[in-house]
Amino acid sequence: MTAQTVQQGDLVTVIGLEVHVQLETDTKIFCGCSTDQTDEPNENVCPVCLGLPGALPVLNEAAVEAAVKIGKAIDADIPEETRFHRKNYYYPDLPKNFQITQYDEPICQDGDLEISVEGQRRTVTIERAHLEEDPGSLQHVGGGGGIDSADYTLVDYNRAGTPLMEIVTAPDFRSPGEVRAFLAELEEVLEYLGVFDAERDGSLRIDANLSIIPEDEIESDDITQIGDKALAAANRTEVKNISSHKGAEKALAYEETRQKNAIQRGRAVEQETRHWDESRGITVSMRSKEEEKDYRYFEEADLPPLRVSGWKDEISIPELPSARRERFQVEYGLSEEAASKLTSTKQVADFYEDVAGEFDPDLAATWVADNLLGELNYRDMAITDLEGRLEDVNRLVELVADDEITAKNAHETVLRSMLDDGDAPDEIVDREGLGKTGEDEVQQAVVEAIDENPDAVDDYESGDEGAINFLVGQVMQKTGGSADPGDVNQLLRAELEA
Repeated sequence: MTAQTVQQGDLVTVIGLEVHVQLETDTKIFCGCSTDQTDEPNENVCPVCLGLPGALPVLNEAAVEAAVKIGKAIDADIPEETRFHRKNYYYPDLPKNFQITQYDEPICQDGDLEISVEGQRRTVTIERAHLEEDPGSLQHVGGGGGIDSADYTLVDYNRAGTPLMEIVTAPDFRSPGEVRAFLAELEEVLEYLGVFDAERDGSLRIDANLSIIPEDEIESDDITQIGDKALAAANRTEVKNISSHKGAEKALAYEETRQKNAIQRGRAVEQETRHWDESRGITVSMRSKEEEKDYRYFEEADLPPLRVSGWKDEISIPELPSARRERFQVEYGLSEEAASKLTSTKQVADFYEDVAGEFDPDLAATWVADNLLGELNYRDMAITDLEGRLEDVNRLVELVADDEITAKNAHETVLRSMLDDGDAPDEIVDREGLGKTGEDEVQQAVVEAIDENPDAVDDYESGDEGAINFLVGQVMQKTGGSADPGDVNQLLRAELEA
Protein backbone atom coordinates (compact mmCIF):
# COMPACT_ATOMS: atom_id res chain seq x y z
CA MET A 1 0.00 0.00 0.00
CA THR A 2 1.25 3.47 -0.74
CA ALA A 3 2.52 5.19 2.39
CA GLN A 4 0.34 8.03 3.64
CA THR A 5 1.67 11.04 5.53
CA VAL A 6 -0.06 11.79 8.82
CA GLN A 7 -1.47 15.31 8.96
CA GLN A 8 -1.40 17.52 12.05
CA GLY A 9 -4.20 16.64 14.44
CA ASP A 10 -4.90 13.18 12.92
CA LEU A 11 -5.88 10.23 15.05
CA VAL A 12 -4.40 7.05 13.59
CA THR A 13 -6.25 3.74 13.94
CA VAL A 14 -4.10 0.68 14.64
CA ILE A 15 -5.62 -2.82 14.55
CA GLY A 16 -4.21 -6.29 15.08
CA LEU A 17 -6.14 -9.55 14.81
CA GLU A 18 -6.35 -12.92 16.50
CA VAL A 19 -8.32 -15.15 14.13
CA HIS A 20 -9.59 -18.45 15.53
CA VAL A 21 -10.22 -21.00 12.80
CA GLN A 22 -12.02 -24.28 13.51
CA LEU A 23 -10.18 -26.98 11.60
CA GLU A 24 -12.24 -29.39 9.54
CA THR A 25 -11.55 -32.74 11.24
CA ASP A 26 -13.85 -35.61 12.12
CA THR A 27 -12.75 -35.77 15.76
CA LYS A 28 -11.54 -33.34 18.40
CA ILE A 29 -7.92 -32.34 18.85
CA PHE A 30 -7.14 -34.39 21.96
CA CYS A 31 -9.82 -37.08 22.03
CA GLY A 32 -11.99 -39.22 19.75
CA CYS A 33 -15.26 -37.29 20.21
CA SER A 34 -17.05 -36.14 17.07
CA THR A 35 -16.75 -32.48 16.07
CA ASP A 36 -20.37 -32.52 14.86
CA GLN A 37 -22.05 -29.60 16.62
CA THR A 38 -25.57 -30.28 15.33
CA ASP A 39 -26.31 -32.92 17.99
CA GLU A 40 -28.05 -32.35 21.30
CA PRO A 41 -26.14 -30.19 23.83
CA ASN A 42 -23.37 -31.98 25.76
CA GLU A 43 -23.74 -35.18 23.75
CA ASN A 44 -20.34 -35.35 21.99
CA VAL A 45 -18.25 -35.27 25.16
CA CYS A 46 -15.91 -37.57 27.09
CA PRO A 47 -13.65 -37.39 30.18
CA VAL A 48 -10.88 -35.74 28.12
CA CYS A 49 -12.85 -32.82 26.68
CA LEU A 50 -14.77 -32.43 29.96
CA GLY A 51 -11.47 -32.11 31.84
CA LEU A 52 -12.17 -34.93 34.29
CA PRO A 53 -9.30 -35.95 36.63
CA GLY A 54 -6.92 -38.53 35.18
CA ALA A 55 -8.05 -38.14 31.55
CA LEU A 56 -5.05 -37.75 29.23
CA PRO A 57 -4.96 -35.93 25.85
CA VAL A 58 -3.82 -37.62 22.62
CA LEU A 59 -2.97 -35.31 19.70
CA ASN A 60 -5.04 -35.58 16.50
CA GLU A 61 -2.77 -36.14 13.46
CA ALA A 62 -5.31 -34.57 11.06
CA ALA A 63 -5.23 -31.31 13.03
CA VAL A 64 -1.44 -31.14 12.76
CA GLU A 65 -1.59 -31.80 9.01
CA ALA A 66 -4.12 -28.96 8.60
CA ALA A 67 -1.86 -26.64 10.61
CA VAL A 68 1.12 -27.45 8.38
CA LYS A 69 -0.98 -26.72 5.28
CA ILE A 70 -1.95 -23.32 6.69
CA GLY A 71 1.68 -22.61 7.50
CA LYS A 72 2.75 -23.37 3.95
CA ALA A 73 -0.07 -21.25 2.50
CA ILE A 74 0.99 -18.18 4.51
CA ASP A 75 4.68 -18.80 3.77
CA ALA A 76 5.46 -19.26 7.46
CA ASP A 77 8.44 -20.87 9.13
CA ILE A 78 7.51 -24.33 10.46
CA PRO A 79 10.06 -25.34 13.12
CA GLU A 80 11.43 -28.83 13.48
CA GLU A 81 9.96 -29.07 16.98
CA THR A 82 7.06 -27.37 18.71
CA ARG A 83 5.42 -27.70 22.13
CA PHE A 84 2.07 -27.36 23.86
CA HIS A 85 1.41 -25.26 26.95
CA ARG A 86 -1.35 -24.67 29.48
CA LYS A 87 -3.02 -21.27 29.45
CA ASN A 88 -4.66 -20.86 32.85
CA TYR A 89 -7.86 -18.90 33.25
CA TYR A 90 -11.29 -19.46 34.81
CA TYR A 91 -14.42 -19.29 32.69
CA PRO A 92 -17.56 -21.49 32.53
CA ASP A 93 -16.87 -22.71 28.97
CA LEU A 94 -13.44 -24.09 29.97
CA PRO A 95 -14.07 -27.23 32.06
CA LYS A 96 -10.38 -27.87 32.95
CA ASN A 97 -9.84 -24.21 34.00
CA PHE A 98 -6.94 -24.18 31.56
CA GLN A 99 -6.67 -24.36 27.79
CA ILE A 100 -4.13 -26.53 25.99
CA THR A 101 -2.50 -24.22 23.48
CA GLN A 102 0.96 -23.21 22.23
CA TYR A 103 2.92 -20.33 23.71
CA ASP A 104 6.48 -19.44 22.75
CA GLU A 105 7.05 -22.36 20.36
CA PRO A 106 4.12 -22.28 17.90
CA ILE A 107 3.87 -24.52 14.88
CA CYS A 108 3.96 -21.55 12.45
CA GLN A 109 5.94 -18.31 12.77
CA ASP A 110 6.71 -15.25 10.62
CA GLY A 111 4.24 -15.65 7.78
CA ASP A 112 2.38 -13.18 5.60
CA LEU A 113 -0.66 -12.82 3.38
CA GLU A 114 -1.06 -10.46 0.44
CA ILE A 115 -4.38 -8.61 0.12
CA SER A 116 -5.91 -6.01 -2.18
CA VAL A 117 -7.10 -2.74 -0.62
CA GLU A 118 -8.78 -0.24 -2.95
CA GLY A 119 -7.01 -1.75 -5.94
CA GLN A 120 -3.56 -1.75 -4.33
CA ARG A 121 -1.71 -4.86 -3.18
CA ARG A 122 -0.16 -4.94 0.28
CA THR A 123 1.25 -7.55 2.60
CA VAL A 124 -0.02 -8.25 6.11
CA THR A 125 2.49 -9.78 8.53
CA ILE A 126 1.32 -12.89 10.38
CA GLU A 127 3.42 -13.15 13.51
CA ARG A 128 2.36 -16.66 14.45
CA ALA A 129 -0.26 -19.36 14.01
CA HIS A 130 -0.67 -22.05 16.64
CA LEU A 131 -2.81 -25.06 17.50
CA GLU A 132 -5.15 -25.10 20.49
CA GLU A 133 -8.44 -26.51 21.71
CA ASP A 134 -11.75 -24.66 21.45
CA PRO A 135 -13.68 -24.02 24.66
CA GLY A 136 -17.37 -24.82 24.97
CA SER A 137 -20.11 -22.46 23.80
CA LEU A 138 -22.27 -20.22 25.97
CA GLN A 139 -25.96 -19.63 25.30
CA HIS A 140 -27.38 -16.50 26.92
CA VAL A 141 -31.08 -16.97 27.67
CA GLY A 142 -33.89 -14.64 28.68
CA GLY A 143 -33.81 -10.94 29.47
CA GLY A 144 -32.15 -8.97 26.70
CA GLY A 145 -30.46 -12.10 25.36
CA GLY A 146 -27.01 -10.50 25.47
CA ILE A 147 -23.95 -11.25 27.55
CA ASP A 148 -24.75 -8.26 29.77
CA SER A 149 -28.54 -8.61 29.83
CA ALA A 150 -29.53 -12.30 29.86
CA ASP A 151 -31.39 -13.89 32.79
CA TYR A 152 -29.05 -16.88 32.81
CA THR A 153 -26.44 -18.68 30.68
CA LEU A 154 -26.23 -22.30 29.54
CA VAL A 155 -23.00 -24.09 28.60
CA ASP A 156 -22.72 -26.63 25.77
CA TYR A 157 -19.46 -28.61 25.80
CA ASN A 158 -19.96 -30.25 22.41
CA ARG A 159 -17.57 -27.64 20.97
CA ALA A 160 -14.98 -28.07 23.74
CA GLY A 161 -11.88 -29.67 22.27
CA THR A 162 -12.61 -28.85 18.63
CA PRO A 163 -9.25 -28.18 16.91
CA LEU A 164 -8.48 -24.50 16.51
CA MET A 165 -5.76 -22.68 14.63
CA GLU A 166 -5.21 -19.21 16.07
CA ILE A 167 -3.69 -16.86 13.49
CA VAL A 168 -2.15 -13.72 15.00
CA THR A 169 -1.30 -10.73 12.82
CA ALA A 170 0.96 -7.78 13.45
CA PRO A 171 -0.86 -4.47 14.12
CA ASP A 172 -0.75 -3.77 10.38
CA PHE A 173 -4.31 -2.58 9.78
CA ARG A 174 -5.27 1.08 9.64
CA SER A 175 -9.00 0.78 8.99
CA PRO A 176 -11.92 -1.65 9.46
CA GLY A 177 -12.12 -1.97 5.66
CA GLU A 178 -8.58 -3.37 5.53
CA VAL A 179 -9.54 -5.93 8.17
CA ARG A 180 -12.51 -7.07 6.10
CA ALA A 181 -10.32 -7.45 3.00
CA PHE A 182 -7.79 -9.54 4.95
CA LEU A 183 -10.41 -11.82 6.48
CA ALA A 184 -12.10 -12.39 3.12
CA GLU A 185 -8.76 -13.37 1.56
CA LEU A 186 -7.85 -15.58 4.51
CA GLU A 187 -11.21 -17.35 4.36
CA GLU A 188 -10.68 -18.06 0.64
CA VAL A 189 -7.22 -19.53 1.34
CA LEU A 190 -8.54 -21.74 4.15
CA GLU A 191 -11.39 -22.96 1.97
CA TYR A 192 -9.00 -23.81 -0.89
CA LEU A 193 -6.83 -25.79 1.52
CA GLY A 194 -9.85 -27.89 2.54
CA VAL A 195 -9.19 -27.32 6.25
CA PHE A 196 -12.17 -25.08 6.98
CA ASP A 197 -15.96 -25.17 6.56
CA ALA A 198 -17.38 -21.66 6.29
CA GLU A 199 -20.92 -23.03 6.65
CA ARG A 200 -20.29 -24.35 10.14
CA ASP A 201 -21.59 -22.01 12.82
CA GLY A 202 -18.70 -20.38 14.71
CA SER A 203 -16.03 -21.76 12.37
CA LEU A 204 -14.31 -18.36 12.15
CA ARG A 205 -14.13 -16.11 15.22
CA ILE A 206 -12.15 -12.94 15.50
CA ASP A 207 -10.67 -11.05 18.44
CA ALA A 208 -9.53 -7.61 17.32
CA ASN A 209 -7.21 -5.28 19.24
CA LEU A 210 -7.78 -1.63 18.37
CA SER A 211 -5.86 1.47 19.48
CA ILE A 212 -6.18 5.11 18.51
CA ILE A 213 -2.83 6.91 18.45
CA PRO A 214 -2.52 10.71 18.12
CA GLU A 215 -0.18 11.64 15.29
CA ASP A 216 2.18 13.61 17.54
CA GLU A 217 3.08 10.37 19.36
CA ILE A 218 4.19 8.70 16.11
CA GLU A 219 7.88 8.98 15.39
CA SER A 220 7.59 8.11 11.69
CA ASP A 221 5.64 10.14 9.11
CA ASP A 222 4.46 6.89 7.54
CA ILE A 223 1.32 5.49 9.16
CA THR A 224 2.19 2.01 7.91
CA GLN A 225 5.27 2.12 10.18
CA ILE A 226 4.20 2.90 13.74
CA GLY A 227 6.93 2.27 16.27
CA ASP A 228 6.75 -0.08 19.26
CA LYS A 229 7.04 2.86 21.65
CA ALA A 230 3.87 4.49 20.33
CA LEU A 231 2.02 1.17 20.37
CA ALA A 232 3.09 0.40 23.94
CA ALA A 233 1.95 3.83 25.14
CA ALA A 234 -1.55 3.51 23.68
CA ASN A 235 -4.39 1.87 25.56
CA ARG A 236 -6.12 -0.71 23.43
CA THR A 237 -9.38 -2.57 23.57
CA GLU A 238 -9.88 -6.18 22.57
CA VAL A 239 -13.20 -6.75 20.85
CA LYS A 240 -14.57 -10.31 21.05
CA ASN A 241 -17.55 -12.22 19.62
CA ILE A 242 -16.91 -11.29 15.98
CA SER A 243 -17.89 -14.13 13.64
CA SER A 244 -17.44 -12.87 10.07
CA HIS A 245 -15.44 -10.42 7.96
CA LYS A 246 -18.54 -8.26 7.51
CA GLY A 247 -19.17 -8.33 11.26
CA ALA A 248 -15.53 -7.38 11.90
CA GLU A 249 -15.83 -4.28 9.75
CA LYS A 250 -19.01 -3.18 11.57
CA ALA A 251 -17.66 -3.91 15.06
CA LEU A 252 -14.37 -2.11 14.47
CA ALA A 253 -16.04 0.85 12.79
CA TYR A 254 -18.16 1.27 15.92
CA GLU A 255 -15.19 0.85 18.27
CA GLU A 256 -13.04 3.22 16.20
CA THR A 257 -15.72 5.92 16.43
CA ARG A 258 -16.26 5.29 20.15
CA GLN A 259 -12.58 5.71 20.97
CA LYS A 260 -12.05 8.75 18.75
CA ASN A 261 -15.05 10.46 20.34
CA ALA A 262 -13.63 9.77 23.81
CA ILE A 263 -10.21 11.17 22.91
CA GLN A 264 -11.65 14.27 21.26
CA ARG A 265 -13.67 14.94 24.43
CA GLY A 266 -10.60 14.61 26.62
CA ARG A 267 -11.57 11.26 28.17
CA ALA A 268 -9.17 8.35 28.62
CA VAL A 269 -9.70 5.11 26.68
CA GLU A 270 -9.75 2.20 29.12
CA GLN A 271 -7.64 -0.86 28.33
CA GLU A 272 -10.32 -3.53 28.45
CA THR A 273 -12.00 -6.46 26.74
CA ARG A 274 -15.28 -5.61 25.05
CA HIS A 275 -18.05 -7.79 23.58
CA TRP A 276 -19.51 -7.13 20.11
CA ASP A 277 -23.30 -7.24 20.39
CA GLU A 278 -24.27 -7.77 16.76
CA SER A 279 -28.00 -7.41 17.38
CA ARG A 280 -27.55 -3.92 18.83
CA GLY A 281 -24.55 -2.94 16.70
CA ILE A 282 -22.46 -1.88 19.71
CA THR A 283 -19.56 -3.08 21.84
CA VAL A 284 -20.09 -3.49 25.60
CA SER A 285 -17.51 -3.74 28.36
CA MET A 286 -16.77 -7.26 29.65
CA ARG A 287 -13.70 -6.99 31.88
CA SER A 288 -10.34 -5.31 32.24
CA LYS A 289 -7.82 -6.48 29.64
CA GLU A 290 -5.67 -9.38 30.80
CA GLU A 291 -1.93 -9.31 30.34
CA GLU A 292 0.26 -12.23 29.31
CA LYS A 293 1.46 -12.82 32.89
CA ASP A 294 -2.14 -13.31 34.06
CA TYR A 295 -2.39 -16.62 32.17
CA ARG A 296 0.56 -18.27 33.99
CA TYR A 297 1.68 -20.31 30.99
CA PHE A 298 3.63 -23.50 31.61
CA GLU A 299 4.49 -26.50 29.45
CA GLU A 300 1.83 -29.19 29.02
CA ALA A 301 3.31 -32.22 30.80
CA ASP A 302 0.84 -34.71 29.30
CA LEU A 303 1.91 -34.07 25.69
CA PRO A 304 5.45 -34.70 24.36
CA PRO A 305 7.16 -32.23 22.02
CA LEU A 306 5.68 -32.31 18.51
CA ARG A 307 8.20 -33.01 15.75
CA VAL A 308 7.15 -32.54 12.11
CA SER A 309 10.62 -32.32 10.53
CA GLY A 310 10.34 -35.07 7.91
CA TRP A 311 6.57 -35.29 7.68
CA LYS A 312 5.93 -31.63 6.82
CA ASP A 313 7.78 -32.00 3.49
CA GLU A 314 5.32 -34.69 2.40
CA ILE A 315 2.29 -32.45 2.96
CA SER A 316 1.32 -30.58 -0.21
CA ILE A 317 -1.10 -27.71 -0.77
CA PRO A 318 -3.24 -26.93 -3.85
CA GLU A 319 -3.13 -23.86 -6.09
CA LEU A 320 -4.19 -20.94 -3.89
CA PRO A 321 -6.71 -18.19 -4.78
CA SER A 322 -4.14 -15.50 -5.64
CA ALA A 323 -2.23 -17.82 -7.97
CA ARG A 324 -5.44 -19.01 -9.60
CA ARG A 325 -6.63 -15.42 -10.15
CA GLU A 326 -3.40 -14.58 -11.90
CA ARG A 327 -3.58 -17.74 -14.03
CA PHE A 328 -7.18 -17.03 -15.06
CA GLN A 329 -6.15 -13.58 -16.27
CA VAL A 330 -3.21 -14.96 -18.28
CA GLU A 331 -4.67 -18.27 -19.51
CA TYR A 332 -8.24 -17.15 -20.20
CA GLY A 333 -7.69 -13.44 -20.83
CA LEU A 334 -10.12 -12.42 -18.06
CA SER A 335 -10.26 -9.07 -16.29
CA GLU A 336 -9.10 -8.89 -12.69
CA GLU A 337 -12.69 -8.36 -11.57
CA ALA A 338 -13.98 -11.42 -13.45
CA ALA A 339 -11.06 -13.55 -12.25
CA SER A 340 -11.76 -12.50 -8.64
CA LYS A 341 -15.42 -13.49 -8.93
CA LEU A 342 -14.55 -16.81 -10.49
CA THR A 343 -11.99 -17.74 -7.81
CA SER A 344 -14.11 -16.65 -4.84
CA THR A 345 -14.36 -20.31 -3.85
CA LYS A 346 -12.57 -23.39 -5.12
CA GLN A 347 -15.90 -24.89 -6.19
CA VAL A 348 -16.75 -21.85 -8.34
CA ALA A 349 -13.29 -21.87 -9.93
CA ASP A 350 -13.51 -25.60 -10.70
CA PHE A 351 -17.00 -25.14 -12.17
CA TYR A 352 -15.82 -22.29 -14.41
CA GLU A 353 -12.87 -24.26 -15.72
CA ASP A 354 -15.19 -27.14 -16.61
CA VAL A 355 -17.41 -24.78 -18.63
CA ALA A 356 -14.46 -22.91 -20.15
CA GLY A 357 -13.10 -26.25 -21.34
CA GLU A 358 -16.12 -26.57 -23.65
CA PHE A 359 -16.75 -22.97 -24.78
CA ASP A 360 -15.12 -19.61 -25.35
CA PRO A 361 -13.63 -18.50 -21.98
CA ASP A 362 -15.28 -15.05 -22.18
CA LEU A 363 -18.70 -16.59 -22.83
CA ALA A 364 -18.14 -19.08 -20.01
CA ALA A 365 -17.09 -16.23 -17.67
CA THR A 366 -20.22 -14.23 -18.47
CA TRP A 367 -22.47 -17.17 -17.78
CA VAL A 368 -20.78 -18.38 -14.59
CA ALA A 369 -19.62 -15.09 -12.99
CA ASP A 370 -22.56 -12.87 -13.93
CA ASN A 371 -25.64 -14.91 -14.82
CA LEU A 372 -25.25 -18.09 -12.79
CA LEU A 373 -23.69 -16.66 -9.60
CA GLY A 374 -26.11 -13.74 -9.66
CA GLU A 375 -29.13 -16.04 -9.79
CA LEU A 376 -27.67 -18.35 -7.13
CA ASN A 377 -27.00 -15.44 -4.77
CA TYR A 378 -30.56 -14.18 -5.26
CA ARG A 379 -31.83 -17.59 -4.16
CA ASP A 380 -29.32 -17.89 -1.30
CA MET A 381 -27.82 -20.91 -3.05
CA ALA A 382 -24.21 -21.94 -3.61
CA ILE A 383 -22.46 -23.47 -6.59
CA THR A 384 -22.37 -26.73 -4.62
CA ASP A 385 -26.17 -26.87 -4.90
CA LEU A 386 -25.65 -27.57 -8.64
CA GLU A 387 -23.78 -30.79 -7.99
CA GLY A 388 -24.39 -33.15 -10.90
CA ARG A 389 -25.89 -30.42 -13.13
CA LEU A 390 -22.78 -29.25 -14.99
CA GLU A 391 -24.11 -30.98 -18.11
CA ASP A 392 -27.31 -28.88 -17.96
CA VAL A 393 -25.35 -25.64 -17.62
CA ASN A 394 -23.10 -26.62 -20.51
CA ARG A 395 -26.16 -27.38 -22.64
CA LEU A 396 -27.65 -23.97 -21.85
CA VAL A 397 -24.44 -22.19 -22.84
CA GLU A 398 -24.32 -24.34 -25.99
CA LEU A 399 -27.82 -23.22 -26.97
CA VAL A 400 -26.68 -19.59 -26.75
CA ALA A 401 -23.35 -20.23 -28.47
CA ASP A 402 -25.08 -22.00 -31.37
CA ASP A 403 -27.57 -19.13 -31.69
CA GLU A 404 -30.54 -21.42 -31.03
CA ILE A 405 -32.04 -19.16 -28.33
CA THR A 406 -31.45 -15.56 -27.32
CA ALA A 407 -29.16 -14.74 -24.40
CA LYS A 408 -32.06 -12.87 -22.79
CA ASN A 409 -34.38 -15.87 -22.89
CA ALA A 410 -31.58 -18.18 -21.83
CA HIS A 411 -30.97 -16.13 -18.71
CA GLU A 412 -34.41 -14.84 -17.73
CA THR A 413 -36.44 -17.94 -18.57
CA VAL A 414 -34.34 -21.05 -19.02
CA LEU A 415 -31.73 -20.52 -16.30
CA ARG A 416 -34.27 -19.35 -13.73
CA SER A 417 -36.55 -22.30 -14.46
CA MET A 418 -33.58 -24.67 -14.22
CA LEU A 419 -32.79 -23.36 -10.72
CA ASP A 420 -36.37 -23.07 -9.49
CA ASP A 421 -37.89 -26.23 -10.95
CA GLY A 422 -34.92 -28.43 -11.79
CA ASP A 423 -35.97 -28.85 -15.44
CA ALA A 424 -33.52 -29.54 -18.27
CA PRO A 425 -32.73 -26.70 -20.75
CA ASP A 426 -34.17 -28.38 -23.85
CA GLU A 427 -37.35 -29.24 -21.99
CA ILE A 428 -37.84 -25.59 -20.99
CA VAL A 429 -37.10 -24.30 -24.50
CA ASP A 430 -39.65 -26.66 -26.05
CA ARG A 431 -42.30 -25.99 -23.42
CA GLU A 432 -41.99 -22.19 -23.61
CA GLY A 433 -41.49 -22.06 -27.38
CA LEU A 434 -38.20 -20.21 -27.05
CA GLY A 435 -36.54 -21.49 -30.20
CA LYS A 436 -35.02 -18.55 -32.03
CA THR A 437 -37.31 -16.98 -34.66
CA GLY A 438 -36.17 -17.52 -38.25
CA GLU A 439 -34.59 -14.64 -40.15
CA ASP A 440 -37.49 -14.28 -42.60
CA GLU A 441 -40.00 -14.06 -39.75
CA VAL A 442 -37.90 -11.42 -37.96
CA GLN A 443 -37.57 -9.41 -41.17
CA GLN A 444 -41.33 -9.52 -41.65
CA ALA A 445 -41.85 -8.32 -38.08
CA VAL A 446 -39.42 -5.44 -38.70
CA VAL A 447 -41.36 -4.29 -41.76
CA GLU A 448 -44.66 -4.50 -39.87
CA ALA A 449 -43.31 -2.51 -36.90
CA ILE A 450 -42.12 0.28 -39.23
CA ASP A 451 -45.42 0.40 -41.12
CA GLU A 452 -47.50 0.45 -37.93
CA ASN A 453 -45.51 3.16 -36.11
CA PRO A 454 -44.96 6.14 -38.47
CA ASP A 455 -44.51 8.58 -35.56
CA ALA A 456 -41.60 6.57 -34.19
CA VAL A 457 -40.10 6.44 -37.68
CA ASP A 458 -40.38 10.24 -37.99
CA ASP A 459 -38.75 10.68 -34.57
CA TYR A 460 -35.85 8.41 -35.57
CA GLU A 461 -35.35 10.27 -38.85
CA SER A 462 -35.33 13.51 -36.86
CA GLY A 463 -32.36 12.24 -34.87
CA ASP A 464 -34.14 10.74 -31.82
CA GLU A 465 -32.10 7.60 -31.11
CA GLY A 466 -34.55 6.59 -28.40
CA ALA A 467 -37.17 5.87 -31.06
CA ILE A 468 -35.19 2.86 -32.27
CA ASN A 469 -35.58 1.24 -28.84
CA PHE A 470 -39.35 1.59 -29.09
CA LEU A 471 -39.32 -0.12 -32.48
CA VAL A 472 -37.07 -2.91 -31.18
CA GLY A 473 -39.64 -3.50 -28.45
CA GLN A 474 -42.42 -3.75 -31.01
CA VAL A 475 -40.51 -6.37 -33.01
CA MET A 476 -39.67 -8.35 -29.87
CA GLN A 477 -43.36 -8.35 -28.96
CA LYS A 478 -44.32 -9.65 -32.41
CA THR A 479 -41.74 -12.44 -32.22
CA GLY A 480 -42.66 -13.43 -28.68
CA GLY A 481 -39.23 -12.37 -27.40
CA SER A 482 -37.49 -15.09 -29.39
CA ALA A 483 -35.55 -12.73 -31.67
CA ASP A 484 -32.13 -11.39 -30.75
CA PRO A 485 -32.46 -7.69 -29.77
CA GLY A 486 -29.07 -6.86 -31.29
CA ASP A 487 -30.03 -8.45 -34.61
CA VAL A 488 -33.39 -6.66 -34.54
CA ASN A 489 -31.68 -3.32 -33.96
CA GLN A 490 -29.42 -3.83 -36.97
CA LEU A 491 -32.28 -4.98 -39.21
CA LEU A 492 -34.41 -1.96 -38.23
CA ARG A 493 -31.62 0.50 -38.97
CA ALA A 494 -30.94 -1.14 -42.32
CA GLU A 495 -34.62 -1.06 -43.27
CA LEU A 496 -35.07 2.57 -42.17
CA GLU A 497 -31.97 3.75 -43.99
CA ALA A 498 -33.10 1.95 -47.14
